[in-house]
Amino acid sequence: MIAVLDFGMGNIHSLLKAVSLYTEDFVFTSDPNQVKNADKIILPGDGHFDKAMQNLNQLGFTSLIKEHVAAKKYLFGICIGYQVLFEDSDETNKLGSTISGLGLIRGKIRKFEGKPNLKVPHMGWNKLFDIKQKNTKLLKGIPNESFMYFIHSYRPVGVDRLDITANCHYYGESFPAVVEKETVFGTQFHPEKSDKLGLGILKNFIEL
Repeated sequence: MIAVLDFGMGNIHSLLKAVSLYTEDFVFTSDPNQVKNADKIILPGDGHFDKAMQNLNQLGFTSLIKEHVAAKKYLFGICIGYQVLFEDSDETNKLGSTISGLGLIRGKIRKFEGKPNLKVPHMGWNKLFDIKQKNTKLLKGIPNESFMYFIHSYRPVGVDRLDITANCHYYGESFPAVVEKETVFGTQFHPEKSDKLGLGILKNFIEL
C-alpha cells in the first residue's frame, strides 16, 4: 500500500489522479497508523519549507518517515516534499536562520540569487540533463533533455554527486533535479504535471 501524505501543503488533486492511473492500492492520509503500515510513502506538496517541517513534526510524520526509510521501504518526495529530504533550508520567517529538514540526503536548500535578469521563481517547463541511466530506478526510460514542469525559488546545494541522477539548468547554474539514495527518491519538478514522461516517473516508483 502507498501512503500519500496529507500534511497540508498545496493542492495535490493532480497527483492523486496520476497515482490512480497505475494502482488502486493507495490512500491520501494524515493517519499515522496508515503511514506506519505503508510499503511506500509519497511526500508531495507546494509551499514553504518552514511550514512543511512544522506540519510534519506536529503530525508525528517526521519520526515515522525516518523509521520507514530505516526499514528500507521506499519514499518519494516531490517539490516541497523533495526539499525536506535534505539537511536544512534558509526558507524561514527569521532572517539569517535555518530550519532542519529530514536529513535523509546530504545537501542544503538555498534560494536562487544574484541574477537580476532572470526570474524567481523558476516556473514552467525545463529540461533534465546528465541522466545517469545506469544508476537510476526512477528515470528508467526517460530520455536525456526531457522537459519537466518546475515551480520553485529554492534548490539544493552541496549535494553528493553519487545521489544525483539528473540535473537541470537555470539561473546560470546546474542544480540537482532528481536524487536517489538507496530507497529514498525525490524530484524538484512535479512529475504528475509533466505529461507522459512525468507520469512514467511516477509509474516507475509505483512499480518498484
